[in-house]
Amino acid sequence: MTLPLQVLVLTGQSDPRSCALSPAQHAFLDALPLTEEAKVRLNFPYDDATPLYAPVPLWLGSLRHAALAVRIRRAGWAARHRAAVAGRLERADRSLVLAGSIGLDLLGRLDLPATLLDRLVVVAYGAVATRPPACRTIRVGSRHDPMARWWPSDVYVDGGHLDYLAQPELAAVCRDLIAELTGPGVPT
Repeated sequence: MTLPLQVLVLTGQSDPRSCALSPAQHAFLDALPLTEEAKVRLNFPYDDATPLYAPVPLWLGSLRHAALAVRIRRAGWAARHRAAVAGRLERADRSLVLAGSIGLDLLGRLDLPATLLDRLVVVAYGAVATRPPACRTIRVGSRHDPMARWWPSDVYVDGGHLDYLAQPELAAVCRDLIAELTGPGVPT
């Protein structure tokens, strides 16, 4: 049985051994008007057997994200991760993907089939992406975010690169999209 809609997080991995969500990511999902079963409580690459969340110092997380930005451009990276992400997306008729930072680039570089991309809506916050996916994407940026200010955005919030999930405007964008994607007349 597939869900009509699921919401999932797709960001880089500050801790490459773990797919666990941070407390801020859990809190953001908690506040969304969806059933618990519609909230994917894992991050990329969605490995159910993941170690628990452990905070990572900003400097180390930044280094790991820079290394990931190089790895995703190498031959074979997409082929190694495509099936796991596609399998997760296929669990629902529609998916709202919360792509933070490098997440939009990760999603684009997976080269997912159009049949899956047509079922996605991406909210890309603090997006750093040179190759975004060919799907509906709402970019949320901040003039206070030196990492993402070079890319155009549809919505602007206050806060820095690590503060997007605390911004009420981002939550409002997601709630509006959920209402749109679950409202009357939406095909299931």
